[in-house]
Amino acid sequence: MAREEFIDVGDFIQATDSHTCMGGVSNALTYGVGATEYASLIHSGFTFVKVPESIRFELIGELHPSCTAKDVMLFILSDHARKELTLNRSMEYGGPGLTSLSMDERATLCNMATECSARNGICEGDEMTVEWMVKMRPGLTADEVRAKIVSPDEGAIYDGGTHHIDLSAIVPMVAHPGNPDEGIPSDPTNGALISAIGEVNIDIAYGGSCTAGKIDDIAYYAEVCAAADAAGMNVSEAVDFYIQYGSGQVKEYAVAQGWDALFRKVGVNVIDPGCGACIGAGPGVSTSAEQVTVSAINRNFQGRSGPGRLYLASPLTVAASAFTGRITAWAPTIFAE
Repeated sequence: MAREEFIDVGDFIQATDSHTCMGGVSNALTYGVGATEYASLIHSGFTFVKVPESIRFELIGELHPSCTAKDVMLFILSDHARKELTLNRSMEYGGPGLTSLSMDERATLCNMATECSARNGICEGDEMTVEWMVKMRPGLTADEVRAKIVSPDEGAIYDGGTHHIDLSAIVPMVAHPGNPDEGIPSDPTNGALISAIGEVNIDIAYGGSCTAGKIDDIAYYAEVCAAADAAGMNVSEAVDFYIQYGSGQVKEYAVAQGWDALFRKVGVNVIDPGCGACIGAGPGVSTSAEQVTVSAINRNFQGRSGPGRLYLASPLTVAASAFTGRITAWAPTIFAE
């Protein structure tokens, strides 16, 4: 909601939520701080900031239709999120591959910078940034947005190095319970996940949170639900599938698109906007150690979303798994097999 309503290009924002860094999608410097530091900021009107070192992620190529930005982050977490690379650094995203990602997908990249122990995530500003900001801020002109865009300096030094990520090489990822950096890739040849996790039956599938409750995330859930509906399928009887909208604006859009009605038709439990199972609140939280969840939230530390085991995955994988009853990477053909 903050991103939708008031985080603007070039802003500097501190707040007490660790995922404040999602605002970096708007080419803003945003990150979470502790309650004491925030109270001091509010009281005094200023804050001390040590300028963070930077690490550059140069994106090339385009994602496969079975993948989302969540898969990109689970790959980065498994391959790059080491203290000597990302700790307290500013994760900068740019390159030609960035232009292939929507603003919502870019927001996922910035959102999960905190899972990498980074200070913040920030995307280079481009014409998509300008168009999105003008759409979200009536009265703001494109030239006014362009004038505020902050770009990397020519010859900028990246203490964390420059790392090239080929989006076309990304496959659906799933992170083992307990830590978001324990991601493993799927086997694209059979639609199921590789033997590293085997066949994992699930009890709960959860789609929501600031990471996965945006309009594009809801569109991913709808894509899978529409395919299941066309195949005459409902959510597996063994699974409780929850979708929670990230904001009122997202819910209104989903209703207008007919997605809300589709979700209810195929057996999804639809939840009104708000923080939910991600912080252990409300439906979607496991209630016993034996339960297994596949979730599109940002982190899966043991006990955060109940006592059960929680695997992290993309919105597409979460939705596909809800219908098959086991963790399954999404492919348009899986319901026809």
